[in-house]
Amino acid sequence: MTHFISILLPLDGSAEAVKAAGCAFWLAQSLGATLHVLHTTTHPLLPADALARLGVPQARDARVVVHQPSGGAVAAVLRVIADHRIELVVMSARGESACADATLPQRLGSVAKAVLERSPVPVVLLPARYRESLPWTSMLAASSGETSADLALRTAARLATALGLKVTVVHSHEDGAAPLRPPLGSYADALAHECGARLNQMVERGLAGGANGEAGCVQEILLRTGDAASVLLEQVARHGASVLALGWHGAFGGGRALVLKRLLDEAECALLLVRATERVGARLKVGSEIDAR
Repeated sequence: MTHFISILLPLDGSAEAVKAAGCAFWLAQSLGATLHVLHTTTHPLLPADALARLGVPQARDARVVVHQPSGGAVAAVLRVIADHRIELVVMSARGESACADATLPQRLGSVAKAVLERSPVPVVLLPARYRESLPWTSMLAASSGETSADLALRTAARLATALGLKVTVVHSHEDGAAPLRPPLGSYADALAHECGARLNQMVERGLAGGANGEAGCVQEILLRTGDAASVLLEQVARHGASVLALGWHGAFGGGRALVLKRLLDEAECALLLVRATERVGARLKVGSEIDAR
């Protein structure tokens, strides 16, 4: 199945959180999906009044369901995901908690952080510098050879196919890094010429198991040399990409991926984050992972 039929938009009443509403409503309308709006409160209102209080724009063609449970926000998000078969979460990286402390090193609120660490479904995260540009026009997907990146590519292809978008796959190769290093003594352009086939195989593996026709959304596969974050930010700007898809392992603790931290701080496009839920032998590398200092 290609289409995402249920989307979740968690809101906490802050101006930062409601910035995700435009993207969430556009996705719901474009995909023909039901949009579930979640706000935890001890004083629930009528749905229309609740949306107005939250600053959500008037719903047009989207089917909207409003949830107003009491209790903790993270538990409520996970419960709605399970109970309503949510397939995609759309949220701002900054909510009320992040707004209260502008010095947060990752520009990430506590609820967003917990959801990213625990969500069983992909999350469209709008970073601090996100600039709304709707409709989406193109998508980038980071390829690294990791299981998590394969899952992200598969999700990106599924979503791009449903939206009628093309995907550019980007693999960043850092000097001295395996597995795409050419043999010693090879000619200067060996990285591009000799590694192309292996990179294509990597992408094909990432797309394996997807629905028929989804692989057709991939229009270009790029191999670039440099640190992963710089390469991805450069390619987002060059392609005018609306969204960047990448996989990760869901842990912000020791051994954090510096790539993801930098994207959260500098990216102006939406980030489609897909967490690897199965056990894998290696940690996520989008190019490479560097322990946080």
